[in-house]
Amino acid sequence: MEETRNEIEKEIEKRVAEEVEKRVTEGVPVVISILVAVAVTFVISVVVFKFVWAWVVPDLFPGAVAQGLISADLTWLATVKLAVLVAVLSGFYPAVREAFRTRP
Repeated sequence: MEETRNEIEKEIEKRVAEEVEKRVTEGVPVVISILVAVAVTFVISVVVFKFVWAWVVPDLFPGAVAQGLISADLTWLATVKLAVLVAVLSGFYPAVREAFRTRP
């Protein structure tokens, strides 16, 4: 009886270990793809915000720029802050999509 219980416990531990290894192996590529997407989005966002802002914003919001409500030109720090925000938000989409795809 005691031997059977030990064998059952060992089998359960083996199955749990296999399931954990399987989930980790499947999760690593997902995490890497999310990080790559965030990094690429960050770089693209920096370029777009810094160089397009001064060209587009004064044309779209001339009154707000004249009143000082919106800056006509972004500083590098403000550009990086906006790019971080956009990059982090872009990282949520693959995570949510993958979570709903793997749900039973």
